[in-house]
Amino acid sequence: MGIHARNHYLVDLHLVRSGVPKRLDYIDLLRVIGLGSVIAFHYLYSAISRGRTPNVTESPVMGLAQYGYLGVELFFMITGFVMIASTQSISVGTFLRKRFLRLYPMYWLALILIFFTTQFGIWNRPGLKAEDFFYALTMFPKEFSHQWLDPAHWFLARLLQFYIFIFVVLLFRLNRYLPNIFLWWSLIGFVWNVFDLNNFGIWYFNGFFALIAGGAIIYSIGQWGLNRFRAVGLIASYLWALSSRMELVPWLDANRGPNHSALVIGSIVTVLYILMLSTLNSKVAKIRIHGMATAAAITYPLFLIHDRIGNLAIARFGTPTNQYFLYLFITVTLTFVAFGMLKLEGKIMSKFQRASK
Repeated sequence: MGIHARNHYLVDLHLVRSGVPKRLDYIDLLRVIGLGSVIAFHYLYSAISRGRTPNVTESPVMGLAQYGYLGVELFFMITGFVMIASTQSISVGTFLRKRFLRLYPMYWLALILIFFTTQFGIWNRPGLKAEDFFYALTMFPKEFSHQWLDPAHWFLARLLQFYIFIFVVLLFRLNRYLPNIFLWWSLIGFVWNVFDLNNFGIWYFNGFFALIAGGAIIYSIGQWGLNRFRAVGLIASYLWALSSRMELVPWLDANRGPNHSALVIGSIVTVLYILMLSTLNSKVAKIRIHGMATAAAITYPLFLIHDRIGNLAIARFGTPTNQYFLYLFITVTLTFVAFGMLKLEGKIMSKFQRASK
């Protein structure tokens, strides 16, 4: 893997405690687990329940796979966790450059791959138009009344909203206040949710930000210790996340398929908080897993390409007799493609950097 590609994908996972850089392989592992659950959701539940892969049968784990989308909630917690560590002493210009390089080049590579792959006439679902491709390059095509090339990319819009907020904080040089800002964010968001004010449609009181704030507070506890304010903030973020995820059951039943359980959703959200709180354990922090850094780096490009391309292949070639082999084959193949995208992006960015000097 190119040095540039490896560094800018992994820089967010380095934590600074007592001035000593330390990598948490455990956080990398959670990224991989989160993506695995999302892939299972898309292949084993979502595509089947929506009729996108009609030639395959329901799997025995379909009832479990329907909750795999909560892997995205784990991504949000990790985002909050690493954000404080990476913004304590950073300029607004450096932040914009790193966020841009973190998201856009790989996203554009993924769009090119998805667009040209889906144009082949062998697929059951036709590819989108070139106009959709160009609007998707912005990473907010819905604002222009156009579709994502891959429906899973909606996640990126929430990330951009969060980064806009961090940009404003850095612009006013409020970096050092971020830990407390997340605490107040959790408290206000919890009250906002209790009084059901979500109809105002304010981005930053969406329940996804409860998870981001929760991850940030857990990092703060590990860095600066537990006090009453952090304890209250963490509880508020948890209750906000819990209620906002569980109250989506009617929407989930109507839009994704029936029989979603609020109890199961609440239990999984609780497990996510426990998993993130485990980073406070010194033994967990010392876990080292060979190759986990590279596996974590692959999660972003694999997330970008797995849904649209994978489900097109399953719909075209899947049968009740080969579907489980096909799930494995497609996942492994796209993992290698994602690794190749990392290598390619690294080479492109290295040449760009040399040309700009």
